Amino acid sequence: MQDAGNYRDPRPRVRLTGMHVNIFTECNPSPQLEGLWRWPGEYPDAGEPPYTSLSYWTGLAQQLERACIDAVFFADVLGVYDIYGGSWASAAREAVQLPSIDPVPLIPAMAAVTSKLGFAVTYSTTHNPPYLCARLFSTLDHLTGGRIAWNIVTSFLASAEADGLGAYLDHDQRYDRADEYLDVVRALWEDSWEDGAVLRDAAGSGYSDPARIHQIDHDGPWFQVRGPHQCEPSPQRTPVLYQAGASGRGLTFAASNAEVVFVTLADARSGAKKVREIRQRICDLGRDPAAVKILQGMPVLLAESRAEAEARSELYVRMRSREGLLTKWCGWTGIDLAGYPADTPIDQIKTNGARTPLDFIRSSDPDRDWVVDDVRRVVTTEYRPLRGGRWMLFGTAREVADQMERWMTVSGVDGFNLIPCPPISGVRDICELLVPELQRRGLFRTAYADDEPTLRERYFGAGAKVMARQPGSVR
Repeated sequence: MQDAGNYRDPRPRVRLTGMHVNIFTECNPSPQLEGLWRWPGEYPDAGEPPYTSLSYWTGLAQQLERACIDAVFFADVLGVYDIYGGSWASAAREAVQLPSIDPVPLIPAMAAVTSKLGFAVTYSTTHNPPYLCARLFSTLDHLTGGRIAWNIVTSFLASAEADGLGAYLDHDQRYDRADEYLDVVRALWEDSWEDGAVLRDAAGSGYSDPARIHQIDHDGPWFQVRGPHQCEPSPQRTPVLYQAGASGRGLTFAASNAEVVFVTLADARSGAKKVREIRQRICDLGRDPAAVKILQGMPVLLAESRAEAEARSELYVRMRSREGLLTKWCGWTGIDLAGYPADTPIDQIKTNGARTPLDFIRSSDPDRDWVVDDVRRVVTTEYRPLRGGRWMLFGTAREVADQMERWMTVSGVDGFNLIPCPPISGVRDICELLVPELQRRGLFRTAYADDEPTLRERYFGAGAKVMARQPGSVR
């Protein structure tokens, strides 16, 4: 274990292998990139939309496995975006995660047509009881053969309370509750059933040995859970733990618990400071920074030629929905940009929503006194393909690979959570254009390792087990 103190990254500045790549998606018409359901040829004019078709998802899984992708990452949200203009109407008009379907039932079907691809799915600690969470992820881990990850979120949409999903909590309270939630589910996964508790002895002792199965008897400020866990141990026991907290409180939660941390850094050089900060925080908490992977989330738009990439860039700018961008950003932060005069200082607006989107904008010009009109402009006009791999990876496969290599060597991230642009044909571009270029350079695997059957082993090597829980856990 790394001793607390000043963290020094022992890895060489230039790494020729070991890049991790996830593909980001959502179960809605326009994953992450608002308005791109309008992209010509992406969606049928009539009939079932791709995101509601099981055959679309099973085909996607097979496509990603052929490209040796680490995992498909499902973002999700409970509630609707109803902050902008005080209504959810713009979310419905622009398909901002409305409509959407639950990604969890898709995973067993996608796992059934693959054998190596991993699956990460978002699941809220705020709106789901921990006992049901433990049972769900044990089930998914069994059905995928140990290829499941849990993207831990505390949820930020106040509208979920109106749908009967529980009281809306303050930002830091959500993380306080999540700390205890993690203690409970990990006790169920790791401590309830001993190794050897399952006997399957038809002639004698029965299916399981009750002496090796334990209640967890958790009694805390947020939860009372007796146990025992209802599932026998799955291949990983605990799913790979993903987290993307970026506020001070969220970063502490991620550094305490996560095995994979997602970041959204403005550029590689300034992002290196944030990566060092995360690894230092991990170190300060008594964990080994090498036991955590950091992945940069980025849209990617590429084409076979520079001219075609430029044409797609112009189409992308035309297709992006200004109203959709405002709807999503206001929903994330809880700030209604339509409800304040243009010259209102943004720091005077109190919010209980996600803090990362506003911090991301501030980081582009930290000395500016940001006002509402500045933020509106940035949200609606400056989120476009930027040359040199800032905010979006853009260009030919060779150019995008150059940008990814620079990100890894300069910022110190371990890989990427790629957002395909456009959502459907963009996946094909990644698999058929970008991945072969990364493989040619020795940056990305050409085959999955046979001795790494679980997703955790893919990240941390053959035989990797879940990390020990930190001080303050229930067991």
